[in-house]
Amino acid sequence: MRIEPPRRTPEDEQRLIVLYSLMHLGPCTDTQLLQFLAEQNLTNYFEMMFALNDLCDRGQAARQKRRAGTYYMATQAGDEALRLFGGRVPQSLKNVIAEQGALWRQRFKTEAQLGQEIRKTPRGDYELTLTVTEKDAEMMRISLCVPSREIAYDWMNRWPGRASQIYGAVIRALAEDEKP
Repeated sequence: MRIEPPRRTPEDEQRLIVLYSLMHLGPCTDTQLLQFLAEQNLTNYFEMMFALNDLCDRGQAARQKRRAGTYYMATQAGDEALRLFGGRVPQSLKNVIAEQGALWRQRFKTEAQLGQEIRKTPRGDYELTLTVTEKDAEMMRISLCVPSREIAYDWMNRWPGRASQIYGAVIRALAEDEKP
């Protein structure tokens, strides 16, 4: 019995898959794009980067430097390429990208608005930095020192669900008039 290797996606189809994904995800980093494509079993890192760089070279995708890193997005030329050649991508893949793309787009938006970072300090404790960003403007930054890595990660994981409550509490506390 002969075992066939898995089907390799042709380069032009790979570029169209990446472009179609960019259209549905909106602006995203290469890491975010890779997470999306890998979870949907659409590509690997090397194929994605090759396709992404080729799309940028052709003007069908663009790189944009932002405070949080480099973001990629489809261009008008990319829209045109999809109109002309989008039929080369199987409809089943288009459906997956469209359905999952909306969910991931919201996830990326939340990630961009709520930053979190942990670093070990020279003293041996951990500094947890939590941020709220809106339209590339940092609205709030909180840095907390905690005694253990476990506490830092626990609090970091709670941040997305509590960020608006904490932000609101800080604003209310600062805006309150002191009563004698």
